[in-house]
Amino acid sequence: MVKMIRQITQVDLQDAVDRIAEIYLTNFNDRRPLRELSNDILKLSEHSGFRCFISTQLGTIDGYLYGYTSGRDQFYRQLLDQFLSTEQQGMLDGAFEVVSIAVDKHFHKNGIGTQLLDALPPGKYYLTSDVHDIGANAFYYKNDWILLKGNMYLHPNIPHKNLYYKEIK
Repeated sequence: MVKMIRQITQVDLQDAVDRIAEIYLTNFNDRRPLRELSNDILKLSEHSGFRCFISTQLGTIDGYLYGYTSGRDQFYRQLLDQFLSTEQQGMLDGAFEVVSIAVDKHFHKNGIGTQLLDALPPGKYYLTSDVHDIGANAFYYKNDWILLKGNMYLHPNIPHKNLYYKEIK
């Protein structure tokens, strides 16, 4: 099976967003309807520095990664910063936040997630995962992401999070 990872444009995202949302909904406990989630992803794509990578096999999207360049003025970043030292906050300045990464359940354990992470260009990156998502935490550890801060209680509506960081040279 030949895998192909590519960054897609804003125009390409219009065609791919429903498939991305479908993969998301089968991987995460989210009750939003497909159309609402697709619209939320399109809104996120308007953020500065937004990038989306997809994995395709035989013309079908089987995985994705998207995010944007985070700023200290953003709500989620402010929630994170309250748990971080000044030095750690500086590490996240100008970094790309991986907002979501997922692979179609039929293609788990085929290296697609790793290939998506490997497709990221040089730069600083961070992401969060649920503390109790053993598979995700093991995956980030296996892919050499550094646990910057663990078990953060960010908000009553958000499960406890681990914060991972990686600098790609």
